[in-house]
Amino acid sequence: GGDSGGDNGDSRGESPAPLLRRDADPRIYNDGVTFSETLRAMQAAQQEVLQRRKRHAFMVAPRPGARSVVSISERNLLGAFPELSLLAGASAVPLADLVLAFASAELERLKSRDGAPGFAKFADARLVTGRPLEAALGINRYLGVGDKSIWLGMGRGLDAIRDEFAASGTEDDLVCLEYVLEGTAGCHPREWQHSGGKQMDAFYEGREEDGRRGRPLSYFVEHPQAREAALLPEHVVALRLYTTAAFKSINDPLRNRSGAHPFPVTVAFINDGIKRLRPVGAGAAPLSTAPLCTWPRARSSRLRAVGAGAADASERRDFWRGLRNVALPDGFHQTGGTEYAPLSTSSDLEVALHYSDAAQERLLFKLTTASFLERGASLQFLSAFPGEVEYLYPPLTFLDPTGKVETITTTCGVKFSVIEVQPRI
Repeated sequence: GGDSGGDNGDSRGESPAPLLRRDADPRIYNDGVTFSETLRAMQAAQQEVLQRRKRHAFMVAPRPGARSVVSISERNLLGAFPELSLLAGASAVPLADLVLAFASAELERLKSRDGAPGFAKFADARLVTGRPLEAALGINRYLGVGDKSIWLGMGRGLDAIRDEFAASGTEDDLVCLEYVLEGTAGCHPREWQHSGGKQMDAFYEGREEDGRRGRPLSYFVEHPQAREAALLPEHVVALRLYTTAAFKSINDPLRNRSGAHPFPVTVAFINDGIKRLRPVGAGAAPLSTAPLCTWPRARSSRLRAVGAGAADASERRDFWRGLRNVALPDGFHQTGGTEYAPLSTSSDLEVALHYSDAAQERLLFKLTTASFLERGASLQFLSAFPGEVEYLYPPLTFLDPTGKVETITTTCGVKFSVIEVQPRI
C-alpha cells in the first residue's frame, strides 16, 4: 500500500505537478501514477533529449536571459530529475537553433529597413592562413623591417607609434589615434559602421558601465588589469587602437604580406601586450567602477599569473569568430592553418554572429580551449567597444581543426559553415 502522507500533491487549479514527486512514497506518485509508469515516461523523455542532441554536431549554452528552446519533454524530465542534467546536456541547446533564431531576427530587421533581405552575395574569397611551421617563427619575421629596427622603435615608444600613423595611417586611423591618445572615453560622437553603428566606449543593450566615461588614457594605463600585466602606456595605446577601426590597417598588410608592414612597432606592442595580458585576463574579476585614485597599485616585484588561480583557469571555455563571404583554404580541414594577423574572438556567440551578418555565405569558428594557456587576452577593460567581450589572440596563432563541423542553412538560403578548432599559441 503506502500513502504519500497528508500532502498528496494535488495541483488542481495550479500549474501542472512535476513528472515525478520526489517527496512522495517511492511506490505511488501523483494522481495514482505508479513507479513503473513514471519510469517509462522518464525513459521516453530522456531518449527524446538524447536523440535531439545526436542530430547536431554543436551544443552550446544559450546567452543568459535568452528565450529557452528546450522542448517540453526536456523540461518535464529535468524538472523531475535534475541529476540527469549532465547526461542530457540540459544546460546546452543545439547551435543550429540559436543560429536560425539569429538569422530569422536579422531577416526581419533587413526587411523593415530596406523592404527586401539584401544579403551580400558570395564572392569566392578565401581566408588567408599560413603553414603550421610559420606559427613557430615569430612575428618579427613577417614585419619586413628587421629585428633591430623593431627594437629601436619600441625604445622610442609612443613617438614611434605616432610617426607610423602619421606616415601611413588613413583618415579614420588618425581619428582613432587622436581619440586614444588625447580624447576622453565615450565622448566622440561618431558612430562606426564596422561595429554596427556604435560609438566608441559606449555601453549598449543594458550592459553596465564600468566608470570609464569621461576618463583620459591614464585611466586605462592605471587599470588594475594593466598594472597586473605590467603593461606600458605603449601597450595600452596599441591594444586600444586595435579595437578601433584602425584594426583593418593593421591586419591587411599581415595577411597580404606585400612588403614591409607600415606599423611594425604598433604590431610589436600589440603582440607583446597580448602575451602579457593572457594570464591576467583569464580570471579577471568584473571591471571596477571605483575611482582611479582608489585602485591599489600592483606589486612591481613580479607578475602573478592570476589566471592560473582563477576558478575557470583549467576548465573548458569556448570562443567564437564570425566571418562573412569567405571560404576556408584548401586542405584546412586536414592540416589547419596559421592566422598571420591578431585573431579577434568573443566569448559571446551573438557578437560573432553579428560580425558575419548580411551575407549569403558565413563562416563561424568555434575555438575550444582546455585552460587559460590556450586563450587569448581579455580586452574588455580597455576595448573601445567593450560590449564585444573580445578575447584577442596574438599574430601567428595556429588553428588546429578537431574534425567537428556542421553546416546550417536557413529557409532563405543563408549558409553557415561551422568548424571547431583548437588554438595553439
